[in-house]
Amino acid sequence: MTSIGGLLKQFDPSTVPTRDCRAFATQPFGRCHVVFAYGGGACPIYEEFTFNDQGEMTFIEAWSDLPGLLPTSATADRWAEDPGVHRLSTKIPGLGNATGQIDLAADWMTQAAARDPEIADFVARANDFWQTWYDAYQAAGSDLFKRGCGW
Repeated sequence: MTSIGGLLKQFDPSTVPTRDCRAFATQPFGRCHVVFAYGGGACPIYEEFTFNDQGEMTFIEAWSDLPGLLPTSATADRWAEDPGVHRLSTKIPGLGNATGQIDLAADWMTQAAARDPEIADFVARANDFWQTWYDAYQAAGSDLFKRGCGW
């Protein structure tokens, strides 16, 4: 049986020729600058990884590693260390705690979603991942890689 990842690679093969990952003392503990190489060219990505107390990765957040698309506008802050960096991982209730567990239906998640449109969007997408992914992909248009990768 072919995995979803295997199927995607058949239609859009890629490699990762560049990977620079670092560990940090504060969440997100792991941060990487990577470059995916697609048929159309290189696509730089900045990723952050949130962990629980057992060292298990519980959340991944990624941005195009291009000016104006990163979680910070400070070019000198390559690793997004400023406390004012805008990231979803610091807003989602449950992330970064001892277990890193979130509960999309919990009262505290519902309350957070009512106060914050980004959390509400996350909850909606997480509750219906494949449909929201497909809808976003369709809405992105044919210049998705041009905008996200700088081609």
